[in-house]
This record gives sequence, C-alpha cells and structure tokens, in this order.
Amino acid sequence: MTSTSSSSTNTLTHGNILRRYRLTIAVTLTLLVFENILEVLIPYLMGRAIDGLITGDTSPLWGFAGVIFLLLATGIGRRIYDTRAYGRIYREKASETASREIAKDAPTSRLTARINFVHEFTQFFELMLPMGLTASITLFGAIIMLAIISPLLSILTIMTALTVATVFFLCRGRIDRLNKGVNDEMERQVDVLETRQPDRIRRHLSALERWRIRLSDLEAATYGASYFFALALLCGAIYILIAVEQKTVGEAFAALTYVLQFTDAVVMLPYTYQEFIRTSEISGRLDRD
Repeated sequence: MTSTSSSSTNTLTHGNILRRYRLTIAVTLTLLVFENILEVLIPYLMGRAIDGLITGDTSPLWGFAGVIFLLLATGIGRRIYDTRAYGRIYREKASETASREIAKDAPTSRLTARINFVHEFTQFFELMLPMGLTASITLFGAIIMLAIISPLLSILTIMTALTVATVFFLCRGRIDRLNKGVNDEMERQVDVLETRQPDRIRRHLSALERWRIRLSDLEAATYGASYFFALALLCGAIYILIAVEQKTVGEAFAALTYVLQFTDAVVMLPYTYQEFIRTSEISGRLDRD
C-alpha cells in the first residue's frame, strides 16, 4: 500500500507536481500574480497621468512612476527565484525518471527520449504556466478595467473571449492526436539513428516533419481565427471610444491599451492550452507500463 502511494506521488502529472512542490510553486505564482496586477494598473495610471499633465497636474505621473519601479523590482526578483526553483524540480524529476527506466532495463533511446520529455514537462511549469496565468490576469483585468471606462466595450470583449475559447475547445481532439504523433516519432529517434541506415533515417525525419507541419498548420489556423476576432474588436473599440462615447485622450488611450493587452492574452491563452494538452500526453506516455 505504501509503495503504491509513493509511486502515485512520484507520477509525472500536472497535479502531482503542484502538490509535491506546492510551496515552491506558490511563491513564484504569488510574485507573478502581484507583478501582473501591477501591469494591469499601468494603462489606467498612464491615462490618468496624461489627463493630469494636460490640466497641469503632475501628481498622477509620480504615482505612475512609483508603480513602474515596484513592477521592475518584483519582475527581477521573480525571475531570479524561478531559475533556481524549476532547476531543482527538473533535476529531481529527471533523476527519478532515469532510475525508473534503468530499473526496467529500458533501451538508451527510450531513456533519452523520456529525460527530454521531463525537461519539456518542467518547461511547461517554468514558462507556459506563468504565460497562461499572465494571460488570464491580463484578460480578466482588461475586462474589469474596460468595464470602468466603457461598459459597452467590456461586453464586446467578453463576447470575443467566448468566441475564441469555443474555437479552441472544438480543436482539442485534433491537437491531442497531432501531439501524440510527434511524440511517437521522437521516442523512436535514437533507435532509428542507431541503425545507421540512411533510408530509414530519412523516412523517420520525413514522418516527424509531416507531423510537425500538420500541428503547425493547425496552430496557424487557430491563431489566425483568434487574431481576426481580436482585431475586429480593436476596430470597434476605436469607433466606440471616439465617435460614440467621446472619451478623453487619457481614457481613450487607456481603453485601447487594454484592448491591445486583451488581444495578446486571447492569443496566448489558447497556446498555453495547447501546451497543457501536449504535456498531458507526455505525462501519460511517461507513466505507461
């Protein structure tokens, strides 16, 4: 019973990584959330600073500068911490995976591929999870701040986000199949190279290229659809803010900056979602048999 529990704890899944290293990851995510809250406030404070300078009031500008300094200090500290934290996670999980595969007398090709998979899995937590969290905070922060500046624009932003989310939800099955194809070929790579047969190596590389092209084409299509809806929102925002609601220069600047931030977030979130699917497939592969 204890052995089964220990094996389950060491399983390489998103949930187990979060549970095992909860304090380490909690620190970096707390810093990240604070950093992103400050970033969400930047356009609003910048807009106030612009309107203040137009009327001769410099106090909003000093408040804006203070937030910028705090944002910079938080970002530097988080990045220094992240490198050390995720380096330790990779070292421990890669060592455990290597020991498990060696105990099974796995061939070098499988051992090499699976160590590389652990690296990709760790990279998800170090790079893609922060990107996803940043995009989420930016997206919801933009919607909230737009609700303060222009409720109509906030509603249109929510509708755009739901449309993009639907597109990626419908593509999940195909994304999963294409990632599985890429990972299947990658696991066979060392075996194929050890044969030293040019024809077989050429066939393997051609197959790997085809899988990657199909995955890239799908990503390009979903990216194009996401950006189309986001840019349509931007065009509508300009018209609403200037022609319909006649906002001040500072308000219009802040609102358009939030729409641009939303555009970046609405593209980044689905990409993070794709990486989650890909690393989930890697997790299942590592714990198979």
